[in-house]
Amino acid sequence: YYVPSGKWTSFWDSSKVVQGPSWVKEKVAYDDLPVLVRDNSLLLVGKSGLGKPDWDYNCGLEVRVYELSEGASVEAVVPGGKSTEKAAKLRAERKDGKVTVKVVEGNLKGWSATLLAQGSGCHLSTVTAGDDGASFTL
Repeated sequence: YYVPSGKWTSFWDSSKVVQGPSWVKEKVAYDDLPVLVRDNSLLLVGKSGLGKPDWDYNCGLEVRVYELSEGASVEAVVPGGKSTEKAAKLRAERKDGKVTVKVVEGNLKGWSATLLAQGSGCHLSTVTAGDDGASFTL
């Protein structure tokens, strides 16, 4: 499969990072699908094991920050469940080696933030976020 320009992290195994542009040749199981997340992405992941697509989206959310570059700022919206309604808006920023994740609109309950960054001393770090957000120092 072809990977466009950028740094791509496997959704299923965060230790696998591919630098694009490149063609990747690997053996995968018949029922496996390579899912890659681009650098400078903010991905919202719900609770596992719910067995249904509809749940309280602003409760128990995991916010994943992928390979955020120095000076970058990315945002994501948490849907509210009805039409275009949004429950919250999040922003992740990296400045002077510090990554912060904050709720800039609305509110979230019981959320956590995970930083996925190679070469930062910690490839994967997860913190429980407080009302004021979460921060990581690289």
